[in-house]
Amino acid sequence: MLSTKEKKEMLNDAASEQRRIAFRKAQVGDFDPSFDAYLKFLADVQKVFSKAQAYKPTPFGTNFKL
Repeated sequence: MLSTKEKKEMLNDAASEQRRIAFRKAQVGDFDPSFDAYLKFLADVQKVFSKAQAYKPTPFGTNFKL
């Protein structure tokens, strides 16, 4: 559920002509990034995933018996 403040913000956004145009442009998908921008995006995504995979919990102790 949205709070009254969030509802008011959404109504204000809907009333704004500039925001309406921006949402319509985003919906159409007329954004065509350059190849360099796409490569930068991929590099940023790789940084995020490489940090997530780098964590390995270290076992403590040397004598493990099952």
